Amino acid sequence: MNPHPLRAALALTTALAASLALVSCASEGLDLQEWPEPPEPSLALPNGSTLIPATADAGEDVLPKDSGEPFGSLRPNRSPDTGEEVSPNRRVPEIIERGRLVVGVAQSLNRLGFRDPVTKNMAGFEVDLAHEIARDIFGDPDRVDFRYIEGDGRDEALRDGDVDIVIRSMTVTRLRQMNVEFSIPYLTVSPRLLVNRNSGIASEEDLADKTVCATTRSTSAQSLTSIDHNRLLLTETWPDCLMAMQHGQVDAIYSDSAVLSGLLAQDPNTELVGMSDHTDHYAVATAPPTIRNTAGLVRQVNTTLERLRSDGTWNRLHGQWLAPYTGAGSQPEPVYRTDEESTELRNLRREAEAAETSEASGASTTAAAAPTTAADDEGERS
Repeated sequence: MNPHPLRAALALTTALAASLALVSCASEGLDLQEWPEPPEPSLALPNGSTLIPATADAGEDVLPKDSGEPFGSLRPNRSPDTGEEVSPNRRVPEIIERGRLVVGVAQSLNRLGFRDPVTKNMAGFEVDLAHEIARDIFGDPDRVDFRYIEGDGRDEALRDGDVDIVIRSMTVTRLRQMNVEFSIPYLTVSPRLLVNRNSGIASEEDLADKTVCATTRSTSAQSLTSIDHNRLLLTETWPDCLMAMQHGQVDAIYSDSAVLSGLLAQDPNTELVGMSDHTDHYAVATAPPTIRNTAGLVRQVNTTLERLRSDGTWNRLHGQWLAPYTGAGSQPEPVYRTDEESTELRNLRREAEAAETSEASGASTTAAAAPTTAADDEGERS
């Protein structure tokens, strides 16, 4: 045992102090090496996404162009004998015979169309609209079969006959009217930005050096071509955009107020910014008359949407699903087209069909337009 423990401890302390002093003197004037922070693991972009640099051309196949105001819809028809609206039995006999309405919806758009994790049932504003349409056709709101479709598969599902109607955040544009028929609008939306809180982004003017996310072939992606930004990430779904922002791969998500309200509800660390005076409208979509006669179905859907306005159902559904995040709203006013406008739209569709056929076959000018049948003509004008 050391007879002088205090003296030994003092000696050790003195030696350590001297060593530290020597190191300090030796290091004066020298740049000591600093160990770098360990790099964060590189996260893969969402499946099926495309990152477009600021200097790259997105191409028309990714961001289709649009022009012109959309046409109105088909007015609900009435019997010339009684003056009463035509019954569903006459408007949609095939759906009546089948006994179910087949509807294409989203399964992951929170507040619009999604599977409730508790009940395991489909829920949301657009899902409830489908139930109301079925109510007016069958007298039973539950006679609906839902089919899940992504945004870029809506046109194909209608044209192939996989679904009767699509109610899936589909914005009415003239370009889209070449491929589908629309009802009167059921929701007004406006472009907004979803960003992380304290991001420093307050409006579109703050996107010049930012990476922005939108979904492929969406009207939001199309609109971004006229907004100054750095890079654009195109994803297959809007939840993929939210995941990319949570991973720090994008700075903002650009979409409409309804879609972004659902993402906002999923992540309390985000906020909606950027008010806009511009508005768009969602509508129910069916196959165009160049594929099959859907005029009666469109008129039937419009009858339901008119009822939702008059009996207050629309206000109740909007208040339940969207108002807590987007604020108070009102059902869009119906816009119906004249016979002359129907003729103009029909001719534009035939031209678009001919151009598509010509491109697919490799012919330049010999492809024939899809004929308009007597049933199509009668369906639009009745």
